[in-house]
Amino acid sequence: MKIFFLIIFFFISFEVKSATSNVVKLSCEYDPALITKKQKNSDSLENKQLDIVKICETFGCKDTIEIIKSNSDSNGHTKYLLRNFWFNHQGILIDDLSISNESITMNTVVSNAYVLESYLINRVTGETEKKFYRFDNSEFFQKISELKKNNSQTLFNKDGRLSLKTLKSFSLEPWEVIYFKGKCLEGTGI
Repeated sequence: MKIFFLIIFFFISFEVKSATSNVVKLSCEYDPALITKKQKNSDSLENKQLDIVKICETFGCKDTIEIIKSNSDSNGHTKYLLRNFWFNHQGILIDDLSISNESITMNTVVSNAYVLESYLINRVTGETEKKFYRFDNSEFFQKISELKKNNSQTLFNKDGRLSLKTLKSFSLEPWEVIYFKGKCLEGTGI
């Protein structure tokens, strides 16, 4: 029992100062009729064979996107996270982020499940393009292993994550990309 109280005291005595704040919150609605998918060994965007209901259930055709700013005193730099239907808990680290009065563009890092999301949002009209990249196939893992062995350049960013920019520079393509088109407007409720 003494050890239990000692452990609790130990955790209480160390302060972790971090703060998060919402940068922007958007309500999004993607048009199911405009969802397309491209697979690596396929010639065209195929919409006829898509299970739109399943895609909307999995990825959320109605979604709330939050860009969260996370300040951490432990390392002294700011991180931005994306929280949405897919990355709904603590969010996913954003690798590239650009916010202006006219637009928002962002790419997440490759998640532990080897997926990545990319957004282009017109803040004036709400017109939005979202891409969901899947890299979770054996060919991708084999190429990553080969590049790690044979390349002096690092594949990972400063946070130890794979980014879209890095993947493109090494000509690593996803095995599947799902394209969404719709509207994202600031605030909640469209």
